[in-house]
Amino acid sequence: MSEPYTIAPKDVRKRHVRRVLAGLLFCMPMAAQAQDNWEWRVAPYLWGSALSGTAATVPGLPPVDVDASFSDILDNLDFAGMIAVRARNGRWGISGDLQYIKLNAASGPIGPNYGQAQAKIKNTIVSLFADYQVSQSQDHELWVSGGLRHWSVTTDLTFTPGALPGRTANGSDDWVDPVIGFYGRKALGERTYVSGWAYAGGFGAGSESMVDVFGGFGYQFTPTTSGVLGYRYMAVDRRNGSFVYDMKQQGPLMGVVFNF
Repeated sequence: MSEPYTIAPKDVRKRHVRRVLAGLLFCMPMAAQAQDNWEWRVAPYLWGSALSGTAATVPGLPPVDVDASFSDILDNLDFAGMIAVRARNGRWGISGDLQYIKLNAASGPIGPNYGQAQAKIKNTIVSLFADYQVSQSQDHELWVSGGLRHWSVTTDLTFTPGALPGRTANGSDDWVDPVIGFYGRKALGERTYVSGWAYAGGFGAGSESMVDVFGGFGYQFTPTTSGVLGYRYMAVDRRNGSFVYDMKQQGPLMGVVFNF
């Protein structure tokens, strides 16, 4: 088996963008302490998503088609952490989302040169948006958003022998997508509500395209705490030379929302 082959070393400017985005998201709570008029929502969540799409790393190796159900991912998940943050001050606001996931996924038969492939995918997504409230009443709120989403993806592929000997390769890429969209919330009763968002991005500036849509049902347990259950769909298509990350994630999402 040949030695791993690495492509796409991280560019200094891309690392700087990643640190800036992560730093801004980390500093949000400190900004809240400095501004008494800020209202905050912090929501750790679990996303039971399936993963499907195409990954490629280096020239000379075939792309790998991944199709992993949530049960497959749960069996092969190394670690995952997710949290969303929103803040408002009057009609203006900021929001962010942090996702980290590390998992294994197997492809189907590749043939004829190789048997199949095992993909190890590590994905860190950091989003930061500026928000403006376009509509509000006693039972609803609607916001428009615009900002950036930073992706850092590493893919390790192991090909089993076929007509050719087995081989391993890995590729990594970092990019930033411009993102626009909206999110909102509407009360259904004294304690129940629906919420959701729809974002689009990439536009060829980072990825070719990016879509992120969520809709869910919420229940207010206390004045400061609620639970949300819904469904999220996210797709991204990134192509940079031989590196390809064209993936779809979708499945139920469950979270707890803390207001302060």
